[in-house]
Amino acid sequence: MTITTLSAHKGNTWKIELDDSGELFFLHVSVVQRCGLRKGMTLTPQQWEQVQTAELSRKAYQYACFLLDNRGYSYQEMFRKLEPKYPQAVCFATVDRLAKYGQINDRAYAEQLAHHYVAVKRFGMRRAFQEMRRRGLLEEHITEALEPYEDEVTGEILTELVEGKYRKYFLHPDDRRTIEKGKAALVRQGYRFGEINAAVRAFLEEQLEEE
Repeated sequence: MTITTLSAHKGNTWKIELDDSGELFFLHVSVVQRCGLRKGMTLTPQQWEQVQTAELSRKAYQYACFLLDNRGYSYQEMFRKLEPKYPQAVCFATVDRLAKYGQINDRAYAEQLAHHYVAVKRFGMRRAFQEMRRRGLLEEHITEALEPYEDEVTGEILTELVEGKYRKYFLHPDDRRTIEKGKAALVRQGYRFGEINAAVRAFLEEQLEEE
């Protein structure tokens, strides 16, 4: 196949026609230059496929960078985001490129999410773990990132929740139904039932002492 038309279209986009077919393709100028395309040049089907892959790879990388401008992504999560729009080989190459240059770093991302889910959202370990897995992180990265928040930190946060946001559920020791509702809400936040019971018991005992 021969390039019969190759000219600037608009901005950084060039238009290309093969064999006077009437079908136009549009490529970024960087792809035209990198592939050394010129009018009258003859391409094999394999060479033309390489040109098209180069253009798709450029678009996939630009789209990934756009996504990363808004928030972080794990390797797996970014791959899932790209896969509906681009061939698998292009997706793998793009995410590998992002990882190579540090634009995606699962370990650092896990640390960011651990802080967000525990310190900001105030989730328990179970809920934080589930949310981080949903983001495509490996178990080893999640466990490592959550380790600084185990026991003491989450215990303090749970105590603060019982004494603050969920306090209304535990003001009346004889109202077992309301107390159980409060405990259920804390379970949904990702706290273990045993640690919830301990925190609520401590709060109720403190209330009795004040009376």
